[in-house]
Amino acid sequence: MESSSLGSPNHSQEHGPAWASVVGVVAIVLGVFLTASHGNEWMKWSVMTASTPAGDQVPAADCPPDELVEEGLSQAECEQMVANVRNLVLSAPDWFAGFQTILSIAGTIFAFASIIVGAALVNYRGWAPTAAILTFGALAAIDVISFLGTVNAGPMLRGLYLQNFLLWFFIHLMMTVGVIASRHARGVSTASHP
Repeated sequence: MESSSLGSPNHSQEHGPAWASVVGVVAIVLGVFLTASHGNEWMKWSVMTASTPAGDQVPAADCPPDELVEEGLSQAECEQMVANVRNLVLSAPDWFAGFQTILSIAGTIFAFASIIVGAALVNYRGWAPTAAILTFGALAAIDVISFLGTVNAGPMLRGLYLQNFLLWFFIHLMMTVGVIASRHARGVSTASHP
């Protein structure tokens, strides 16, 4: 009885190809993670830019004992955290904070869009493959621009970021190429079986 209702003209939901559901689920999971990652990066550079005094002189660590107990940190860990911020501020060229903030904002927007596109692929919509190609391609382009900027930003930032940008670039490239190839294969299959 149920199979006849699925085949009836009143059944409005279009069943998409299996690849769309798989790519959609991956896009949702990675999109949630990447949205949070880009959002954290955006917040980090915004806070550091706003909080760093003129001349990039980060003050000495101020670690009140009651806050250390509350956070579960030792004095040495608190001093190390301040040293890490100081190293990041001192190693970043003047242009890097603005550059990274802009790319992180764009990355957050496109990563969130990839969640929506992923949902559209899982619950197949005709526009979803084209939107997926554009969204994943934009994320890959952001990764390339981030990589190229970081290459010119100094050794500490290269050590911190390059591997991450390369990993995300290849993930987004594979997803873009996968959607293009799957969409093409479906088009060829549809053309050969009218």
